[in-house]
Amino acid sequence: MDLGKRLNRPDLIEKAKNITLTMLNYGWDNEFGGIYYFMDRMGCPTQQLEWDQKLWWVHIETLISLLKGYQLTGSKECLEWFEKVHDYVWTHFKYPEYPEWYGYLNRRGEVLLSLKGGKWKGCFHVPRGLYQCWQVLEQLQSTIDSGTKN
Repeated sequence: MDLGKRLNRPDLIEKAKNITLTMLNYGWDNEFGGIYYFMDRMGCPTQQLEWDQKLWWVHIETLISLLKGYQLTGSKECLEWFEKVHDYVWTHFKYPEYPEWYGYLNRRGEVLLSLKGGKWKGCFHVPRGLYQCWQVLEQLQSTIDSGTKN
């Protein structure tokens, strides 16, 4: 979506938004919530043993993509999904005592590993993603504020 915006290519933005929604509709766990880590496109069993885990990075990148999809296309479906994923992450990933997320949940959304960092999750990943979300929300608010002043 960023590339589509930079190149002034609404077709790329639309394609990225559609891919986001298609993958989210396919990968969302309707029983326990959250996004599966792996799904086979043919519905076959996956080889990855962690297929049904819920990982932090999948969810934060989804939030960014959904907000940008809403901002750039006005898609109400992106906004609805953003609220659903947002509710899930803040209910399940957030460490209750300090402002950080757990990295890995089981299918039911329970903490699988209590570590908050490691080889694949550093201290900048979640703040970077939340910062991107905040920037988009600030831009959306500015647009709303500009519209009410006219």
